[in-house]
Amino acid sequence: MISIKDTHLHIEYSSPSVRNRIIFGGLLAFNEVWQAGAHNATWIDLDNNIKVDGKVLPKGKYGIFIIPRKDDSWTVIFNSKWKQHGKDDYDESEDILRVEVEPTFPNEFSESLKYTFNKINENFAKLSIEWEYYKLELTLNLLVN
Repeated sequence: MISIKDTHLHIEYSSPSVRNRIIFGGLLAFNEVWQAGAHNATWIDLDNNIKVDGKVLPKGKYGIFIIPRKDDSWTVIFNSKWKQHGKDDYDESEDILRVEVEPTFPNEFSESLKYTFNKINENFAKLSIEWEYYKLELTLNLLVN
């Protein structure tokens, strides 16, 4: 969990491990929706509206899904149906927000999936998603009235 001023953000996820497998393009196919964790869909809970990479995400609870791609940006999806097993009940028509993110390739291998909030200042933070050889980073901004 992280607090940015009076806004609280909480992510719940299961952290699978690589265990000598090829994850992206192997266990998880490119160009297919993934629940962004193991078992149940990963979810985020926000108590205020925020911007994710410049796009408004209203306060609420959302399932997080990702579409990894081999040679292109990845799609991070915030879906209104947050409580579901895997991607079994995923329905694109319930997407609230989609953002395109260029993956980066850190020097360090990440054995286990991890989500990390990094607070930059009072109005903005970064959300990093790292696993295997890939890292996604989303910019989170408060909506200041």
